[in-house]
This record gives sequence, C-alpha cells and structure tokens, in this order.
Amino acid sequence: MLNQRNAPVEVFIATAVGAAGALAFALMGLIQWQVEGDSELIKFPVIVAALGLLAAGGLVTGVRPARLTAAFVFGLVALVHLLAVLNDVPVWIRVASGVLSAAHVFAVVLLNTRPARLHFLGGQR
Repeated sequence: MLNQRNAPVEVFIATAVGAAGALAFALMGLIQWQVEGDSELIKFPVIVAALGLLAAGGLVTGVRPARLTAAFVFGLVALVHLLAVLNDVPVWIRVASGVLSAAHVFAVVLLNTRPARLHFLGGQR
C-alpha cells in the first residue's frame, strides 16, 4: 500500500487524477442519460470509469507493473476524451472532455517522471 512516507507526490497526484477523472466521466454519462433519456449513453462511460478506477487502484497498491498499466490506461482514456471533443455532442461535454483529456495526459507524464519510476522499481531516491 502507498503511504505518505514512501510514495512521491507525483504518484499521489496521478492516482487522484485517474480516480477523479473516472468518476467525472461516469457523472457526465449519467447527466447525459438523464437529459436525453437514452440508457445506452451510460454504458461506455461506466466501462471506461471502471478501467480508470482499476488503474488508480493498482497505483495505490504499489505493485510493480501498475505504473506502466496505469500510464497505458490513462493514455487510452485521454484518447477517448479527445474523440468526444471531436464528436457531435453538446458543448459542455466537449469542454469537460477536453479538460479530462489534458488531465489524463498530465497523469501519464507524472507517471513517467524519475521519482515515480524509482518508486515502482524500488530504487533509492
């Protein structure tokens, strides 16, 4: 498990961004479902949110392959959000997806910093 004495701040921020982004995307799907009344609109955001939460959970546990897995998942989620920006959806979804995409790219960058790599590889800082 991650504790404050052990993990660098980059890992905490990437975990928070991944978890918050996943929950925000599920909330966006829920709002769109309520506005448009089509229950099919919630399925994809919930699946993507589950993947994001699993990746963030892996970062919390601190297992060795969690960093690369989370970086891959966060990169895919960023691409999904970019596709939502380019899609024919309401403006508020485009803006929110643009912000979430940038946040997930930031999380990928944080997971590729030296302190995060050393933390998951077990080296000295």
